[in-house]
Amino acid sequence: MADRKRKRKRHAGAQGPAKKPTQTATRTAPSPAARSTGQGAARPARGGGNDAMKRGYAKAELKNIEARKALEPISAENRPRIVLIACAWLLLACVSLVVSIITADGKGALGQRFGNALMLAVVLVAVWGTFRLRPWAILGTQTLFALAFVFTILAAVFSDKVLLSIGLAVSGLITGWIFYRMINVMARVQKMELIRRGELDETAPGT
Repeated sequence: MADRKRKRKRHAGAQGPAKKPTQTATRTAPSPAARSTGQGAARPARGGGNDAMKRGYAKAELKNIEARKALEPISAENRPRIVLIACAWLLLACVSLVVSIITADGKGALGQRFGNALMLAVVLVAVWGTFRLRPWAILGTQTLFALAFVFTILAAVFSDKVLLSIGLAVSGLITGWIFYRMINVMARVQKMELIRRGELDETAPGT
């Protein structure tokens, strides 16, 4: 009897423990409540970001149109004082260039004179066109003032002489102020050009 019991135990141990049935996960569709709250919804289309950018550009363009309407067209009859100040400041630069052309000396005097003479011609053309309220000339004048502001401030920072640094800093600040004021002049000149070409109604608000 004892031998039979031992054989049964050995036979049961060889078979091992019974395997439990595996549970398979089942996917269920989202309930109507989950659908209403947005759970389980599909991802939005990728074009949403592009639509937002387009709306942003449209709003910015509308703001630009409103700002343009509020501007007063510019002409020779109502030429702003800042235009005269800009021309006078450029003429002072012309005087400085003439002095440097006359006093140039040394090895590279010829090249220095040629460069200053070329710059003098550019500045004189900018003065003439700015006084005549030409868009291309005002754009060129703004570029000259922007470059002059950057280089003058850098020269003031790296100068070893205190008085020279102060003078350069003051000159740079004046140049930057003129550049800032000329932005409005450029916008008004552009509006006047649109009116001349018939692309903008002269009787519109702000004109």
